[in-house]
Amino acid sequence: MRRYRFVCLLVGLCVFSSAIAAAASHLTTHLKGTVLIFDEYEKDVKPYQTRVMVTADYMRFDDGKGALDFMLFDRRANIIFNVNSGDQTIMSVAPQPMKAVPPFKLKNETHKLDDMKGAPTIAGIKPQHYVFTTNQKHCYDVVAVKGLFNDVLTATRAFNAVIASQNAATLESLPADQQNPCDLSHNIFSYNRYLRFGFPIREWDTHGKGRALVNFKKNVLLDKKLFVLPAGYKRFSIRDFRAGKVQFDN
Repeated sequence: MRRYRFVCLLVGLCVFSSAIAAAASHLTTHLKGTVLIFDEYEKDVKPYQTRVMVTADYMRFDDGKGALDFMLFDRRANIIFNVNSGDQTIMSVAPQPMKAVPPFKLKNETHKLDDMKGAPTIAGIKPQHYVFTTNQKHCYDVVAVKGLFNDVLTATRAFNAVIASQNAATLESLPADQQNPCDLSHNIFSYNRYLRFGFPIREWDTHGKGRALVNFKKNVLLDKKLFVLPAGYKRFSIRDFRAGKVQFDN
């Protein structure tokens, strides 16, 4: 499964919302939530789409309808589950104490660019372009809409905190020549700074990786089964995996 983060022109952004009235009989098998569709870009990789679904209790990342591989964030338990259908495994990722300290000083700055005057509004709100730098290096760009998808932002911040704590746990093993100021800031020490100004409808880094929101649906009913971990899969934690305690069947 692809790593979800884990870019199209604003003019091409197709935005629509849908409110669905449901009979009481459906309420036991469905959850109300938001669905986001992104175009993802990576250097030397053909663009692809990903889907994010957010409810009050869950956040699911996958490749779209019918996806068997997915990542599920249990918002109440604060645990991420990575489901791999190929080897029928579920790896759990829990937050770790943030004991790491930056190997050198990280000076973060944010610059607001006044280049969105001709851009269309999103849900009636004007998007803004921000550039994030660390130690005077251009790291990350975000086109954000303040006030859009606040619940999704809350879920994303919590998800990022779990990932950052895991990244911090492995920092000691990262060679000094790979300790990039932008990466250290974005992945560990200031992991949510790109979310300070609203929901990112476009985001990209200086390595050719980015994504853009292309569709969304709000207040839709989602099948509860989408947020249930498959039965019979082998389960293990990322900590045990790193310690070499997990044995896989041939």
